[in-house]
Amino acid sequence: MSENFKKQVERPDRTLGDEWSDWDGDSKDPIKDGAWLFLNFSLIVFLLMDTVLGVLYYFILPRLAMIRSWLPAVVLTLIVLWILSSTLFWTQLTMTVTRGRNCFFANKQIFFVFDLVFGRVFKLARLLKISRDRMGHSFVQVSNAVVRAVNRSPLEKRIMILLPRCLTKENIQGIIKLKETYPVEVYTVSGGELARKKVKEYNPTAIIGVACERDLVSGIRDVASKIPVIGIANRRPDGPCKDTLVDIEEIRRAVEFYLK
Repeated sequence: MSENFKKQVERPDRTLGDEWSDWDGDSKDPIKDGAWLFLNFSLIVFLLMDTVLGVLYYFILPRLAMIRSWLPAVVLTLIVLWILSSTLFWTQLTMTVTRGRNCFFANKQIFFVFDLVFGRVFKLARLLKISRDRMGHSFVQVSNAVVRAVNRSPLEKRIMILLPRCLTKENIQGIIKLKETYPVEVYTVSGGELARKKVKEYNPTAIIGVACERDLVSGIRDVASKIPVIGIANRRPDGPCKDTLVDIEEIRRAVEFYLK
């Protein structure tokens, strides 16, 4: 246990969110991982799934032939179709993120791909000792790129900015001032449940969420299939849940993207 964490225990100066129950007291450097971390792990996940299917087919091939002579050919065809589909899914996701153009046939396909690989990517990252903050940061970059590429521009502009209570007062005041220039609503919330309640009450057509990577990942997974979400990770120079910071210009750019 670090000395910093011991001080927190002796003199609590923050209320840690549920996502930070495992915090060891260290204030790590800002996370800078881009979209490629999540994309590369997604590729590994697809390759592992393809390999498992191939090995499984090899072992059950004799038994399949005993059941029906044509069954091995049918199963092999299905496996090949899956391999081709998984290759297409990953290629579409990567091209959408890197080229900034929607390469999916339908928006529902995007969330199908995310659902397919999301949990497996984070499990693999945990096995390889890659923190969920790093992988979460990369996932948020991928999700943001997809939102910008799909460019769903709602006819009615109801933009909600959700802020965590742990931002500095100066930061929050600076963000609230954006209301003087843009038609946005700004809410400060103390956790995921209150954030979901505010979303339900306001019923926005677009969301800009500011939070740590852990809360952003959870929030994006909850609502992104219904409402476009741009996530912006806060900076935590003093650790989580206390005096965090966010680049107001990054929020401004997200607002202008939705309004264009």
